Amino acid sequence: MRYRLLLPLLAGPALGFGQSTGTVGNNYTDVLDKGNSIVAFSPPDDGVQGSPLLLRAWTPAAVLLHGNTVPKLVPVKYDVVRQQLRVRRAQGDSVVVPLSQLQEFALTPGPAARRFVPLGAPGMPDAFAEVLSPGPHLQLLKLWDKAVEQAPTSTSSYAAPTSVSTYADRPKYYLRGPQGPAVEVRPKRASLQAALATYPAAQQALKARQGSLSTEAELRDAVAALDSLVQ
Repeated sequence: MRYRLLLPLLAGPALGFGQSTGTVGNNYTDVLDKGNSIVAFSPPDDGVQGSPLLLRAWTPAAVLLHGNTVPKLVPVKYDVVRQQLRVRRAQGDSVVVPLSQLQEFALTPGPAARRFVPLGAPGMPDAFAEVLSPGPHLQLLKLWDKAVEQAPTSTSSYAAPTSVSTYADRPKYYLRGPQGPAVEVRPKRASLQAALATYPAAQQALKARQGSLSTEAELRDAVAALDSLVQ
């Protein structure tokens, strides 16, 4: 069976981004009144600098719950470390919407929505990943993650060496095709070729493809170019 992502969320006006089809402003509390409890923000991790959030500020989003066909327009904060989507209520407090209730969501601060869907990769916990390449056959997904690492507080050779704990971005990339679940890939030609083993036409086209493949943008462009060769 061919696996297709829910593409309508990418076409903003079709589901009412900025229109009246979503639930907006003080009328969006129905997205929260399904057994979700008001939960205070967790205190910052002791001694860790930075933030576990994808974006620090409250960000407008279209949240599509299971069983719904129209997204709810709400301000959110996405904690990529704890994999929590926090929704701000009109009262000024917020709740954590369980991932099990989410079908997908899209951050919509500008003209281009950033869409997040369930990852569904073997061995991975419940997590949502950003759709970088939304082809009908091949999709490139980005799992945002952060790890606590030690960073030097000074590069001066005169100061005693000290370090501080800080959040460091450690994203992972996954390729999803019509056959099987998402598999991890890296921005390397050999990694993408291995992930395309069940799609020989796309794999051969990648081998013949000119140019480097060592960045996220190049990986995204390669997946988009190969999409039509996967059936």
